[in-house]
Amino acid sequence: MNKAAVFVALVLGAIIGGMAVEYWMTRNVPAPAAQQQAPTGAAAADVTFLKSIVPTQSHSMIDAGYHWTNLWFAADKKNWTLARYLIGEARQSMRWTVLLRPVRQLPDGKTVDVKGIFTAVDLSAFAAVQLAVEDEDHAAFVSSYKSALDACYSCHVSSGLPYLRPVVPTSPASTLISFEPLPK
Repeated sequence: MNKAAVFVALVLGAIIGGMAVEYWMTRNVPAPAAQQQAPTGAAAADVTFLKSIVPTQSHSMIDAGYHWTNLWFAADKKNWTLARYLIGEARQSMRWTVLLRPVRQLPDGKTVDVKGIFTAVDLSAFAAVQLAVEDEDHAAFVSSYKSALDACYSCHVSSGLPYLRPVVPTSPASTLISFEPLPK
C-alpha cells in the first residue's frame, strides 16, 4: 500500500469514527424546543426578583480593577506565576461584567454593545498582555498593559463614562499579597 492510500484510509476512518461518536453521544438527547415558554406565576415572580437584585457592573469592575492593578506589580517583580493567575482572574471578572449587562443603556436612550466591545478588547489588547505574561517579557508587558488601559478607556467613553479613566497604578490594590517571586 502506498502512502497516499494509507493517508486516505486514515482520514476516512477518522471521519466515520467521528460520525459514530457524534451519533452515540447525541442519540438520547431530546431535540430542543422550538420556543421556550415565558415563566408564569411564582416562576415569573422569581425571575423578576432575581433581575432586581443583579448587581451593577461597578461591582464586578471593582473585582477586575483589583486583579488588573495587582497584575502590574506582579509583572514589575517578574513574578510571572502570579501574573498569569492575575491576568486570568481579571479577564474572568470582565466576562462577569459583560454577563451582568451585555448591553448598556445610555442617558439619551441609545445602547452600547458592551459584549461586542469587550470581545474585541479581549481578543486584542488583553490577549497581548496575556502573551507578554506567558512569554515573561517585561518590556512587552509594559507596552501591552498601557495599550490595554487605552482600550479600557475607549470602552468607558463609548459607555458614556469618560470620567472613568484607568491609569498605570502607583500602589497595589492589596498589601496582603507578596509580589516577590517564590524562591527557586
